[in-house]
Amino acid sequence: MRSGEVLRAFDEETNSVWVVHPFLFEARSKAIQLDWENTEYKWADPNELGSYETVPKLKETFDRVRFDLQASPIALSKVLRGVDELAQDRVRGASFLGRQAIELIAAAAKASQATTAEELFCDLLLVASRLRRAQPGMAIIRNLIGKLLFDIDRKRGSASGEVFRGLVVSLTEKTLARARDASEDASRNSVVFLPEDGQVLTHSYSRTVMRALELGMKSRRMFQVYATESYPGMEGKKLAEDLVDIGVPVKLIADSAATSIISDIDLVLVGADSVLTDGSLVHKVGTKNIATTAYERGIPFYSACESTKFSTADFLGEPAEIPPTLFDVTPSKYVSKFITETGAVEPGEVERRIRVMLREIYP
Repeated sequence: MRSGEVLRAFDEETNSVWVVHPFLFEARSKAIQLDWENTEYKWADPNELGSYETVPKLKETFDRVRFDLQASPIALSKVLRGVDELAQDRVRGASFLGRQAIELIAAAAKASQATTAEELFCDLLLVASRLRRAQPGMAIIRNLIGKLLFDIDRKRGSASGEVFRGLVVSLTEKTLARARDASEDASRNSVVFLPEDGQVLTHSYSRTVMRALELGMKSRRMFQVYATESYPGMEGKKLAEDLVDIGVPVKLIADSAATSIISDIDLVLVGADSVLTDGSLVHKVGTKNIATTAYERGIPFYSACESTKFSTADFLGEPAEIPPTLFDVTPSKYVSKFITETGAVEPGEVERRIRVMLREIYP
């Protein structure tokens, strides 16, 4: 009847990742003939799948084929246009786009003409599946949506109709609040790494980095910021303008000048688009060159980011889609630390954090 998007499920018990290809079939008869692998069977209500002990993520696998996720409901047309716009955004940072993705889920809940909890969940899954593919280089979009859907799914059977819609909107608001708090905490935790009096180099646009620099100036740290233009999107120029507006001293430099001034730099502080399982950093093209040069000169290289930027997709073995004209990958040995909402994280700790995250992420 239908095939669904491939699903990857981590099985903690066997330390394995299952790659599941969902297909939905209609049986001509309810009569079942068991083979040697089985001892008994029963027909089950799909809504009760979560109460059975099954192979990993069976209920979520069924969701991918029980609903038609290829449709484009007219009621969601404005939301889906918003997804397309998010996919084309090459200026704003991953944290901003992650929160925008959650806002689009909230908009879908409000715009949907669904009358039941199941119909509404279908519409949310449809929008979520397209958002997951919108910016494949930004792990935060996938992780925030996955955590939100996990929370929504747990409420799916406890309410119906408009009550469920209200629960969904409430959960999106809580998810947005957590995301903002995580970004703010990562910024605050970054301040201690800033020099009391020195030079800081940054690359591309990161709201987390910008806020850290603002808080650093407010704590009377007297540093000079060098911001690269960040070709081709010129995000660094926008960052420099915003830093000037909040009173942070900044000099805008060409990307090619970064390595020539790095001997005068005390530390490099950048954001992150994604952090891979082995602690490698996916960020604006040009980051790897800066990090390599900093490493050779013994200059600390920090990435300020929320832990939701740790890539669960990479851990699950999904092929990385990293456009080489936009991003590059900085090996973990060149990254001193990731500064998150919980504090500094060594690159070697990233995988353990991802394993914990996966327990509360709807695939």
